[in-house]
Amino acid sequence: MGGSWDPTRIIISCCAADAQSVKVRIYRDSIPAADTWVSVTGNWHPGGKLGTESAPVALDAQTVKKIQRPSSSYEDALPFPSG
Repeated sequence: MGGSWDPTRIIISCCAADAQSVKVRIYRDSIPAADTWVSVTGNWHPGGKLGTESAPVALDAQTVKKIQRPSSSYEDALPFPSG
């Protein structure tokens, strides 16, 4: 796979001072436009040693689906699909 991109989610629990970012590198040839919300399914992108900081937070994407922006974009928990 040739391209990569880094979708990032900012999570705010109370106020901007406690904001945290969650970022994952996605390896896939096609890259969505900026400010696009997506759902990604894939496999861990090998590298480093699992269970250590040397293991990358990265996926080889199998599917990337455009989704609608959630009604509450800054929830205090990551949104997981039901079912």
